[in-house]
Amino acid sequence: MQVQLVPVKTFLSKSKIPGIDYAINPYIGCPHNCIYCYAEYMRKFTGHSEDWGQFLDVKQCTVPLKPAQLFHTHVLLCSATDPYNPYEETYQCTRSLLKQLIYCQARVSILTKSDLVLRDIDLLKQLYQCEVGFSFSSVDESFRQRVEPGAASIEQRIRALRILSEAKINTVVMAAPLFPGISDWKSIVEKTRPYTNFYRFDGLNLRPGFQKKVISFIAKYYPATLPLYSQIYLKNDFSYWDRLRCDILTHCQAHKIPVEIFFSSVTR
Repeated sequence: MQVQLVPVKTFLSKSKIPGIDYAINPYIGCPHNCIYCYAEYMRKFTGHSEDWGQFLDVKQCTVPLKPAQLFHTHVLLCSATDPYNPYEETYQCTRSLLKQLIYCQARVSILTKSDLVLRDIDLLKQLYQCEVGFSFSSVDESFRQRVEPGAASIEQRIRALRILSEAKINTVVMAAPLFPGISDWKSIVEKTRPYTNFYRFDGLNLRPGFQKKVISFIAKYYPATLPLYSQIYLKNDFSYWDRLRCDILTHCQAHKIPVEIFFSSVTR
């Protein structure tokens, strides 16, 4: 892993995500090395020769966050990296930013695949508003090891959800990206339901930059699903997502589970 410190003028980026005012990405790159990472396009802006997942730029900024600018705004940590990648334990960029966000009285949403977030429970409790989301494509550990080799195990994530919930910190489960014909979304809900009150679902978006890599992975490990992937991603038949949306809504309404579904962003 190639790690370097990179000076930046600000950590803040205006967000295009509905409901989010600013995104903060204290790192560029991510050692989780997820096969489906949508942020891989950022590599072309970094000057790195290393493959995505093999480098990490640690942002360094001497300008503090401005409370007047962020007062009661909604801030996302992170939109293009994991704020709790393993190197956060050394560099503590995310912890430093959380300390500043307390004084800004910002609403903070955190999305991670790491149980390192537990280190910062003391700060999370002091934030004006806070939610911590964990993403799951599956609760099958063998699948996790293949598609997210550098991320925390499924067991570690569920344990972290439990501890955060017991600490009265709002938690969210992001069931995403769901792999057609592979991800068992009901198992994700079943395993995590005791520790969260809200779910968000999104599908696998095969952008051109990594479509070949993912399809090769599917052909190697899950060849029986290849016709389904051809139907969705080559023939642009989105009926699979329409059916899945209906199934999820029916299940969640029956069990009174609050849910948001973002399948419209997958291919349309």
